[in-house]
Amino acid sequence: MNHQSNKTSSPMFSDSLMNADDALAFLIDSVVVSNHTEASSLDDSIGRILAKDIHSKINVPGFDNSAMDGYTIALNENDLSKTNQTFNVVDRIAAGSTGNALKKGYAARIFTGAPIPKGANTVVMQEECQASEDGSEITIKRALELNENIRPIGNDILKNDVILRAGKKIKPEDISLAASVGIGELEVFKRLKVGVFFTGDELVEPGNSLTAGKIYNSNRYALVALLKNAGCEVVNLGNIKDNFDSTCVALENLSELCDLIMTTGGVSVGEEDHVKPAVEKLGSLNLWKIKMKPGKPLAYGQVRNIPFIGLPGNPVSSFVTYCIFALPFIKKMQGNSKFKNEAIKVKTNFDCKRAKPRREYARVQIDYSSEIPLASLYPKQGSDVMSSVVWADGIIEIPENTTFDSGTILDYYPLSELTR
Repeated sequence: MNHQSNKTSSPMFSDSLMNADDALAFLIDSVVVSNHTEASSLDDSIGRILAKDIHSKINVPGFDNSAMDGYTIALNENDLSKTNQTFNVVDRIAAGSTGNALKKGYAARIFTGAPIPKGANTVVMQEECQASEDGSEITIKRALELNENIRPIGNDILKNDVILRAGKKIKPEDISLAASVGIGELEVFKRLKVGVFFTGDELVEPGNSLTAGKIYNSNRYALVALLKNAGCEVVNLGNIKDNFDSTCVALENLSELCDLIMTTGGVSVGEEDHVKPAVEKLGSLNLWKIKMKPGKPLAYGQVRNIPFIGLPGNPVSSFVTYCIFALPFIKKMQGNSKFKNEAIKVKTNFDCKRAKPRREYARVQIDYSSEIPLASLYPKQGSDVMSSVVWADGIIEIPENTTFDSGTILDYYPLSELTR
């Protein structure tokens, strides 16, 4: 596991009211990037984080080749300005085969990707060539130029080029590029193991009937799904007994198995919330009241030198806080060089006549029909309204202590980027 140095002991952050930027900066600065790597076959590398730069050991292409089906010609330079030239066709070169050397004034039938034979210095597409009935001659009406339709050696990649950088999340096109230079394995960071557990006597598992005062445990399934979507391996202890001793045992067990521990709820100052005192007993904890809506409570600390993040208990608060704070932390810990959430500028289809003391992360849908995308609010923005997240395309950031008119440009974060 990744044993962290204790960067969270500063009392200035404990139980304090913080703005979102300061909280995120402190979290990101606390990350210790994983140093555990493994070899992964190309087939198993999609979505993994590359651990070291990939250098090409070859030129691509490794030889001059034809960019299209046609005829390759050994052209005399003093014939460049001539039109209606006729050439004898003396060879046929398919992709994967090597043709014979061409003498000046002769041509060979050639196909896309086939190597240019020695002596040849141009390729003419077949649509511009008039072949004789027996195919032994071609006539070309226009004047020709040297090096037409020839892809030179190293046109795509030169030997020793860095083709993929460490920290990149591997996509299908990256796998194709690695394969094109003969690389069969990639060194990637091992998947982070994230341990989770859930407390609360009011929680009922989906599939069972609700009784008075009970609610379904949606946060459990949301958090596990988000972590899996981020490429993490999840160690899920499920619902544990809602008491101090059980919470301590769960935390200690996960600290031995995991790189990161996460929970939702249970970190307030209520006497029935056992996570906060259990974390403090086994390590250190900072409980922040962040000036944001939805959200506000966010816990960060360490359990036996393993980082711990405690998200709020309300479903939307938990979801948004994960996206804004936990996901960048996880991405950086994974070795991902692009760990920051990247905003898109959109135009509001709503106004804000009364300044709010907290930054708001509101759920919006986007209309892309205008030049600048237009954001419309979901009518219910409460922290318990999970249907707002399902309805939304993303989250718009409404600055604190600000009023604005409809048509104002604000930062927007697509859910497609905030959840992976």
